[in-house]
This record gives sequence, structure tokens and C-alpha cells, in this order.
Amino acid sequence: MNKKLLVVFSWLLLVRVFTVFICENSVTGLPPVKHAICTLATLFSADAVASTTQGKKIASVDDLKDKRIGVLLGSVHDSYAMKTFPNATILQYKTPSDIVLAVKTGKVDAAIYTYETLRDIFRTNDDLAILGSPLFSVPVGIGFNKTNNQLREQFNDFLRQIKKNGIYDNMINRWIIQGDTSMPEIKNSKANGVLTVGIVSDKGLPFLIIKDNKLIGLDAELAERFAAYLGKELKMSDMEFGSLIPAVVSQKIDMISSTLMITDERKKQISFSDEYYNLRASFFALKKNIVISSAPKSNKFSSLEDLKNKRFAVFTGTVHDGFVSRKYPNAQLMRYESTADMVLALESNKVDVALLDVITAGVIIKHNPELGILQEDVLNMPLGVGFGKNADDLRQRFNNFLQAIRGDGTYDDMYKRWCRGDPEQVVMPEIANGTGQKYVLGVSVDDLPYVAFMNGKYVGFDIELLKRFAARENINLDIVPMEFASLVPALASGKVDIITDGIAISEERSRMVDFSASYMEFRTAAMAMKSKIARYDNQPVSEIASGGFIENTIESFRRNIILEERWRIILDGLKTTVLISVLSTLFGTLLGSLVCFMRMSKNVMLSLPAKLFISILRGTPVLVFLMLIFYVVFASVNIDPVLVAVIAFGMNFAAYVAEIFRTGITSIDKGQSEAGISLGFSKVRTFLYIILPQTIQRILPVYKGEFISLVKMTSIVGYIAVQDLTKASDIIRSRTFDAFFPLIMVAILYFIISWVLMLSLEYLERKTDPKSKRKQAVIA
Repeated sequence: MNKKLLVVFSWLLLVRVFTVFICENSVTGLPPVKHAICTLATLFSADAVASTTQGKKIASVDDLKDKRIGVLLGSVHDSYAMKTFPNATILQYKTPSDIVLAVKTGKVDAAIYTYETLRDIFRTNDDLAILGSPLFSVPVGIGFNKTNNQLREQFNDFLRQIKKNGIYDNMINRWIIQGDTSMPEIKNSKANGVLTVGIVSDKGLPFLIIKDNKLIGLDAELAERFAAYLGKELKMSDMEFGSLIPAVVSQKIDMISSTLMITDERKKQISFSDEYYNLRASFFALKKNIVISSAPKSNKFSSLEDLKNKRFAVFTGTVHDGFVSRKYPNAQLMRYESTADMVLALESNKVDVALLDVITAGVIIKHNPELGILQEDVLNMPLGVGFGKNADDLRQRFNNFLQAIRGDGTYDDMYKRWCRGDPEQVVMPEIANGTGQKYVLGVSVDDLPYVAFMNGKYVGFDIELLKRFAARENINLDIVPMEFASLVPALASGKVDIITDGIAISEERSRMVDFSASYMEFRTAAMAMKSKIARYDNQPVSEIASGGFIENTIESFRRNIILEERWRIILDGLKTTVLISVLSTLFGTLLGSLVCFMRMSKNVMLSLPAKLFISILRGTPVLVFLMLIFYVVFASVNIDPVLVAVIAFGMNFAAYVAEIFRTGITSIDKGQSEAGISLGFSKVRTFLYIILPQTIQRILPVYKGEFISLVKMTSIVGYIAVQDLTKASDIIRSRTFDAFFPLIMVAILYFIISWVLMLSLEYLERKTDPKSKRKQAVIA
């Protein structure tokens, strides 16, 4: 019996020694094998059993004062733990995977590691969890030998370039925000030698990891792009974290690309590039060792993580669209064309949260106190002014101007007025327009602080910026409003020369247009109803004073029509809508008559093109056809957008009218044509005096319906920079955030237009009705 106990004890002792040797020392080999050995060995470990059976659970970071804390050897986490927890047992590990394994196997009670990497680790380790809030954040940079200033400056120039052209932001979005793990193909001439970069391959996503025998991650892509920038072949040197700095000091490697935190101590040994990210550090531990609150979980939102399967409102074609699609694939994405539409969707419970600029959100909440901010700094992106691909000179002139106003204090004054205070209270300075060459500026006119329409003129940070640029360069600036989604196509097709309105610089947009240097950072806020946000539970929600129906209607009329002379926008939009409707009808009727004649011809050379015209126009959505005419057919022609709208709507109307005319004509008995000819009439006179009057009388009811459809169809002309009634209401709603009055008012105006025009057609119908003529003759 004693022999058996001795054998068992010896095996346990051997397992214990083997566990310590494998798991607490850096042993090169296959990580999966090492992981399996440690996991099996730990099952027999007395320490592991004790860690789960003895001691209290961890409720907060304060409970770790006398516990075992795991850190990466030589890291900032190491020094932080030493200083902050002097009575704790600090266990140092050489690789990140060893730290995770130590926590899972009970070697430590908790460990400190990078918050961004932990989020990825938790995807495949659901038994781990964050303990408390992030501890601190530290900037990271690329490490260089102190004597290699040339390479360091080359990297800084490269970093500035990718931040300017949007590549950097695209990388941050893909690797950190969206959790994408696909490494892009980067072309490299490799003609200028070799660049040796020191890395730690198991740093963890989103920074560095080996996948399919290839290094991927933010640091890997950054190194590859820099090597391509230099035209050098990239050689990755994988080593222990503690060996990185000695390797670059001894010039064994050219630089370190491994999320190296910038500290004063490290600066004594190596030089750092400009910072390229801020890393956060957090404690993590086994879920079963963390105290979970027994309070019932609220259905209200505490952060964006509570919205993974909820409804998001975003602007069509913005970076938010792609951000939500990739980060929250199970969420329902609702795309809107204006801020006012998004506010209305929130208030009517069509969506759960809207993503907007944080300053714009503040303006909205001022008018809608029932809304609140769920989370700030959801996504930060640089903003730029867009220029055509062939306008390098104009773009460089703007960049020089931007640099100049940053230096003389003008920019700081503008930013303070528009972005730090209440943008609605800012008085737009009078800036004289230049008298030189004319350039067209495309804007969306949707929100402050960027672009708005107040007191009959355009205002906002972007407007003041471009007006100051125009004044300094003697440019005659013509401002044209359009839908946000139409800005980039309009610039790419040459319809406008410059675009601005809080446009984020992205890699996708940079393929279509050239951006200026960034003039501001777009900080995204998530906005929702306060009743859905947890942190507003104990705060009183402001109540909106409610009066009677008449009082509310009068106040809405004052805010939406009288205030800031907004009636002028409505009047201009009304004129444009009526003009387009009438001219499109006249043009479409004449063109439709011609197409009808060709369609009824026995000559195939005439009838075939007519049939094709009718089929194409009737089968193509009007909006698509309108944009094709404006951005493709007339791309190289400087033509008034109103005229383009008349042509497009007229052609569409003609396709339907041609068939209406043909149906009406063929409904007349052929015997009447024969009778007319037998009476001595020519074919033309027979048609004009006998067939046509009957045809008009028969087709007018259908023609009226098609005409009214045309009038309502004109509401989409805002996509080609025409300010009609609908666009006028959007501009007003972007200022008042009134959900209903502008829409109801525009609906009434459309009804009045349709009613008046229908009366004119009914008058024509009576004039062509034989029965009506006979009645008038009898009365006479």
C-alpha cells in the first residue's frame, strides 16, 4: 500500500514540476501542444484546486491588493502593477499567450493586458471577463535606434500621409472597430533593400497574430505599408517582448512594430515615432471568480454593446453605414437622407439609436429634450474638403490657406465660435465673395455646425471656411444645395468643383475624389430616447409645454415659416416645382405625340425605336433615370439642373403619354376615318377634325392621372441639386427638427398645385366634350 502511495505521490510531483517548467517559462514549440499539456497538467495541480476553492471572489480591482497578478515581463503593465499593488504577488510572463493560460489555469487571480486585444480573446474564451473599467491609456509608437533619425522621420512622413489620405482611419476601422481579420494585398517594388522589423507574433488581435502561416493585424499591415512606401522588402523578426529593445539598440533590427508603449524610461534607450494609437489596459480574470451583481438586468441601454441586434439610424452613404454593418452584423440598419428624418424616426420608435456628430446631437437635444446621448466618441474620423481628381492646384491652394489660418489664429477663433459654444447663436461674419473665376460648391445643408440655411443665407463652420478661402483667393463661389448622397457623384462627374458638409475622409471616397488636409475631427455620438437610456433613470426628463391645437399650430407656423424668413425657401421651392411640372408636361406631351406617331407607323425603322424608347423609359425607375441623365449623359456639359429635370421628367412622361395617345386613337372606329376621307377630307384633316377631338375627350381622364403623378414625382429633384418644395422642407426641418409641420405643409402645397393644374385640365375636358358644347348651345 505504501508503495502505491509513493508511486502516486511521485507521479503528482513529476506532473507539478512539468507544469511549472512548461507553463511558467517560455518554451518554443507549437502553442496548441503547449496549451494542451498545461491544461491537462493543471487538472492535477494543487494550486489550481486551491485557487477555486479558497478565498473570496473578486468584486473589484481593490480586491487584488494581496492577490496574484499576471503581467507581461518588461511591459508598462509590469511597472504599473509593481507600483499600484505593492502587497500583491506579481508574476511576470514572457508572452501574452502565457498570461492568458495562467489566468485560465489558476496560476494568477487576475492579469493586466491590452483592452483591445482582450476583446478579441474573449470571442474564443467565454470563460474570461473584464474586471472593472480600463485602468489607464498609453500612446504607442514605432521604436528606432537613436542613431537612425532618418528612418524615424521617413516613418513619421509616411504616417502623416496615410492619416491624410484616409488609409490610417480605414485600418483602425477594420482591425480595431470592426474586428476584420483579412489582410489586404499591398504592392511593393522591393527595389531598395530590406527592412527588418522586430515583432511579437502572439501579441494578439487586432495588433499581431499568426493566421494561416501569415502575420496579420494592425502592426503587421502598418509595417508592410511602410516597407512598400520605402520600396524595401519586409523581413519580420519574431522574438520575445523583452528582447525587442535590446535588438533595436544593438541594430539587429531596424525598428520595432509591436504596439510598443511610449514611456520616459524607454525613451532613454530608443527613439519613438509619432504616436499612432492609444492603448488601454484592463484587468481580466475567470468569470467564475468575479462577483456578478444579482440585480435584475435592465432592458435599457448602457452602451452600444446593448444594441447588437437593435435598429440603427444612419445617413445614407456615410462611414457610419459601413461601421454598423461590420461591427454589428445582426443589427437592423435604417438609412436616412436627413437629420430631421433620423430625429423623427427616433421619436416615432422606428429606430433605437441614431449615429450623429456629437455637436449636431447637442443642437438636436436642445430642441428635443426627450432625446439623450447614449455614448460619445463612438467613431472618430477626420473631415476634409473634397476636390476633383484634376484639381490639384485648387486643392493645394486650399491646403496652403488652411495652414495659414491655423497659424494666424483665424481657425481657432472659428472653431471656438462654431464648435465650443452654441452654433445656433453664432453670427455669421460678412465675407465678400471674390470676383475671379467661378467655382461651384456642393453642400447638403443639413446640420450645424457645418452647413445650415438661416435668415436667407448659408451659415456654418464649413461655409465660413470656404467663403474665407474664396475671398483670399479671389474666387467667385457659387453654393449649390443637394442630397448628401449626391455630393461625391456630383464632384466626380464635374457638376460641382468643391464639396463640403462634414464629409469624413475614407479610402473608398478617396478613390473618387481628392481630399484636402483634414480641417476637423468628426466625433460620432449615439443618440436615443432618454426613456431607453439607463443613465437617465434617476434624472428628470424635461417636459415640453403643451398648449391647445390652435396655439401649437400658430407656434409651429411661426418657427417653420416666419422665423429666419423661412417662407422665402418655401416660395423659391414652390416656383421651382411648378416650373418643372408645367414645362415637363408640355415637353412630354409633344415628345409623346411624336413617339406615338412613330409607334403606329408601319415603317419598322420608325416603330422599332419607338417601342424600344417606351420599354426602356417605362422599365427604368425615375430616380435612376434622372441621375443617369444628370451625372452621365450631361456629365461634361455645364447645364442648369432644372433644365435636366425638365428633360428627364418630360421623357419619362412621354413614354406613358405615347401609349395613352395610341390607345385613344385605336379606340376610334376605323369607319370614321373612311367616312372623313369619303367626304373629301385629307388623311391629316380627317385626323385633326374627326379623330383627334374624340381621342382627347377619351384620354383626358387617364392623362390627368399621369399628369398628377408627374407633379408628385418632381419631389426627387433634390438629388441633382435642385431646391424644390421637398428639399425646402428638408432644409427647414434640419433647423427646427419639427417632425410634422413642414411635411404637412409641403403635402398641402403639393395638393394645391395638383388641384389647380387639374382644374385647368378639367376646363379643357369640358371644352372638348360634345355634350357640353350642345348644352351651351341650347342655353344660348
